[in-house]
Amino acid sequence: MRRIDRYIAVTVIKATLMTLLVLTIMAFVLALVDEIEDVGKGDYSNLDAMLVAACSVPRFLYEAFPVSALIGALIGIGGMASAGELVAMRAAGMTTGQIVLAVLKGGMLFMLLVVLIGDGVGPVLEQYGNQYRLEKQKKQITFSSRNGFWAKDGATMINIRRVTPEGRLQDVSIYRFDESGDLNTLIRADFGEYRDAHWRLGQVRQTRIRDDRLLIEKKPWLVWNSVVDPAVLSAAFIDPIMLPAWRLWEQIQSLKSRQQNALRYEVTFWSKVAVPLTTLAMLILAVPMVMKGGRDASTGQRVLWGAMLGTLLYLFSRGFSFLVLALDLPAVLVVFFPLSLVLLLVLWMRRQAL
Repeated sequence: MRRIDRYIAVTVIKATLMTLLVLTIMAFVLALVDEIEDVGKGDYSNLDAMLVAACSVPRFLYEAFPVSALIGALIGIGGMASAGELVAMRAAGMTTGQIVLAVLKGGMLFMLLVVLIGDGVGPVLEQYGNQYRLEKQKKQITFSSRNGFWAKDGATMINIRRVTPEGRLQDVSIYRFDESGDLNTLIRADFGEYRDAHWRLGQVRQTRIRDDRLLIEKKPWLVWNSVVDPAVLSAAFIDPIMLPAWRLWEQIQSLKSRQQNALRYEVTFWSKVAVPLTTLAMLILAVPMVMKGGRDASTGQRVLWGAMLGTLLYLFSRGFSFLVLALDLPAVLVVFFPLSLVLLLVLWMRRQAL
C-alpha cells in the first residue's frame, strides 16, 4: 500500500509542477508585456524589463497556487482514472479516503513551497525588482528596507519610515546639505499628505544649523515640494500581500499600539494563512471531481473544469475579503470562507459520485 501511496503522490506532484511551469511562463509573458511599455525611460532596457518581470512572477504564483494544485491534481488523478488505475486500486481494497490521504502526502510538499514563496523568496525578489526599476528609470529611490526608504532629491536626503494603506506618510525626516556637504537643515514631521499636486507635512519640527547655534521652529503644516510622488511611493513599497506573515503580524501589532486601523493588514495576514490550507482543500476536491467524471472525461475537460472552478472560488474569496473590509467584519473569516466553500463542494461531489 505504501508503494501505491507513493505512486499517487508522485503523480500528483509531477502534474502540479508541470502546471506551475506553464503558469510561470504565462505570468512572465504577461508581466513582460506591462514592463515593455516603460522601456526607454531613463536607462530602462529590454533586459531590465525581463529581469523585473521575472521578479514579479512569485506574486502571481503565490495567489494562483490553490488553482494550480487543483488543475495539477485533476491531471494526475484523471490520468490514472483514464488508464483504469483508480479502478484497479479500488478493486484491490483502497478506499476513496485512502486515495485522498495519498494525494495529501504530495500536498505537504506544496504547503512548504507556498510558504517558501509567500514568506521567503517572493517578497525579496519583488522588492528588489521594484527598486531596480525605479533606479533604472532615474526615479531616484536609493534603497528600501524595513526602516522605510531613502530618496535623494538634489542636495536633500529623505527618509520615510512608514506609509499607511491610504498613502499617508508617517515619521518623515528631511536632511538638507549645503554646497560643502555639511548638514544645514533637519526637518522632522509626524505625517505627510499629498494634496493639490504637492505634499503637506504635519506636526513639523524644523532645525536650522547656523554656526554654533541651532534654530528650532515648530509648525503645524509645511508645504513640501519633493521628488517623492504617489506613483513612485507605491512602487517603492512592497504590497502587503507579499510581506512575510511575521512582518504582517508585526505591522498589525504596531498599528494597534498606535490605535490605528489594522484591518487591511489583518485581512492580508489571514489570507496568507488561508493559501496553504486552501491548497490542501483543492487537492481533496480533485478526488471526488475525478470520481464523478469517471474514465470518459478527457484531460482537456478536467483541466477546463479545474480552471473554471478554481477561478470562481478564487474570485469568491477575493470578493469576500473586500466585503470583510467594507463591513468591518472579523478578519479571520477570510480563512473559513474559502475552506467552507471547498468543503461543501467536496461533500456534494462525493455524494454525487456514490
